Amino acid sequence: GVEAYVAPESRFEKSNQGISDASFHLILLARDEEGYKNLIKLVSLANLEGFYYRPRMDKELLSKYGKGLMGLSGCLASEIPHLITAGQEQKARQVAGEMTEIFGKGNFYLEMQDHQIPEQAKVNRSLIEMSKELDLPLVASNDLHYLEQDDAKAHEALLCIQTGTNMDDPNRFRFANDEFFFKSPEQMYKVFSEVPEAVRRTVEIAEKANVELDFSTPHLPQFQPPEGKTKDAYLKELVGQGQADKYPKGGEAVEQRIGHEMGIIKKTGFTSYFLIASDFVQHAKSNGIPVGPGRGSAAGSVVSYCLGITDIDPLKYDLLFERFLNPERISFPDIDIDFCYERRPEVIAYVQEKYGKRSVAQIITFGTMMAKAVVRDVARVMGFTYPEADRIAKMIPFELGMTLKKALEMAPELRRLYETDPKVGELLDTSMKLEGLNRHASTHAAGVVIADGDLTDYVPLFKTSDDLITTGYEMGSLEKVGLLKMDFLGLRTLTVIDEAVKIIKRTQGVDIPIESVELDDAKTYEMLSATESVGIFQLESSGMRDLLRKLKPEKIEDLIALLALFRPGPIGSGMLDDFIKRRHKKVQAEFDHPLLEPILKETYGIILYQEQVMRIASTVAGFSLSQADLLRRAMGKKIPEVMEQARAEFLMGAAKKGVDKRTTEKIFEKIVF
Repeated sequence: GVEAYVAPESRFEKSNQGISDASFHLILLARDEEGYKNLIKLVSLANLEGFYYRPRMDKELLSKYGKGLMGLSGCLASEIPHLITAGQEQKARQVAGEMTEIFGKGNFYLEMQDHQIPEQAKVNRSLIEMSKELDLPLVASNDLHYLEQDDAKAHEALLCIQTGTNMDDPNRFRFANDEFFFKSPEQMYKVFSEVPEAVRRTVEIAEKANVELDFSTPHLPQFQPPEGKTKDAYLKELVGQGQADKYPKGGEAVEQRIGHEMGIIKKTGFTSYFLIASDFVQHAKSNGIPVGPGRGSAAGSVVSYCLGITDIDPLKYDLLFERFLNPERISFPDIDIDFCYERRPEVIAYVQEKYGKRSVAQIITFGTMMAKAVVRDVARVMGFTYPEADRIAKMIPFELGMTLKKALEMAPELRRLYETDPKVGELLDTSMKLEGLNRHASTHAAGVVIADGDLTDYVPLFKTSDDLITTGYEMGSLEKVGLLKMDFLGLRTLTVIDEAVKIIKRTQGVDIPIESVELDDAKTYEMLSATESVGIFQLESSGMRDLLRKLKPEKIEDLIALLALFRPGPIGSGMLDDFIKRRHKKVQAEFDHPLLEPILKETYGIILYQEQVMRIASTVAGFSLSQADLLRRAMGKKIPEVMEQARAEFLMGAAKKGVDKRTTEKIFEKIVF
């Protein structure tokens, strides 16, 4: 359902109106799947065609897409109550008749509310009379903006944050009282004692809402191959061409890997996905748009490598396809592709042109009020000075996933202030109530969704403040309803590299194809070991430069390990220092079992990569690579019951391989860490 905004006349009419009279409220609820699809159309068109201060539909659209919906006449800001308070009761009855015609008899409700606002008493009396005259059902509701009555103060602070005012401002926007909370049935029956059937009717409405969303049908875009060719045959042809270029010597390992991947791609129905990705990457490259070599799990696909989607040889670095596409847990592949920051829009425009603008959109994301930020916001509206707010916010530990509740447990000084200073106590109590709420909508930095038809058949569309069209659902919900997203990342480093190559050609007359630069250049590693890495992507922070000095990298594998190690876990556990000592042979590399040596030799006996976890599960415990990927995912989520089951399966598999229990448990603990 949605609280819609309805234009007084046409949704296209935008002249001589202010925000207060540009639209009326109306509650729309889907009764069935057809109603849900119509609701999506209405919301999308309200954004795309009717936006004026806010997304607006009109009665023409409601008439066209009203089937399968229920309508509730709404609050004081709705058309019927507005007409009643203006003394135009006859016109209000006319509108009620129009709405009944749009939604069908029994599907339009006259909505009564009572928040102890004088105007509502007049409106409710009129609605009761109108209900009898027009034979329209009444329903009692409460305008809900917070759950508990004592949340009203926090809601006032939220309104101040949203409107840029503070709590001491006598002219700030505020609600009439603290009645806008989730009232119990008993409270509602007491308020509407004259019309108890209106309270009971909320159950009738709930029972009429029977939408069953389909989370099982994918709506993947379909690539059109050249005439006379099937998609599978065309993919095989392109991979074959790439194979001849990437692996001129061929070999059984290459043939087996490509055959294995192609079989899984066909079985899982993702042939079009690879053709689409290959097509827009090749378009970018052929038009001189810099493209990154690949990142994430997609780098484990030899098919992606042969198609030119990635430029990293998975066989050379022992990268696993199952981490990218697991036949035992079929989920959408996830290819993240870097493009030149300045020319990324050209690639998105090409995709929109090829697959249709109505089938392609960028993805919405919601900014939430996190611990430090919400404290600063609430402190401002409560009248704290900037230095006071800054001091309190800085007491909150900087840690991923930090909440105010955790901060009070971890930071003694913050806890002391909370317990001894009433003003700080109010600040933090209010902040905790607002923490995690959505603050604003924006566009995902990379995500693009491509559907097999009109996107508004599946998801509502939204218009951002800068007129960009995005999906109304965020990434997780898009995948649930069967839509495929791809990440088109804009990377400034690619732009810098491209400009550097052009400058060298212009000033020195030397053409340097960046993809042909050797990875074993000794002078480069000398520069890095001397910490001359300012301006180098991911290697320029002071902590990273210190690590470069200690590690003294001599090959690309050293840099790969260094990037994997530069995280809070390995740094805090001493793993990083241990790795450096082993790398410089100050400490001997150790392997808990001979089976681990081929897997961990490159990292001196230390488990650094997810591929190593999968290889260990396969070699030590006999897991298939698909099962090993499931184990890897389970470890990432750290769900206790899942972990316990994984441990049992790992121990059982290792026992069959003849590995003793004590050693197996030691290996498993290292994997989990």
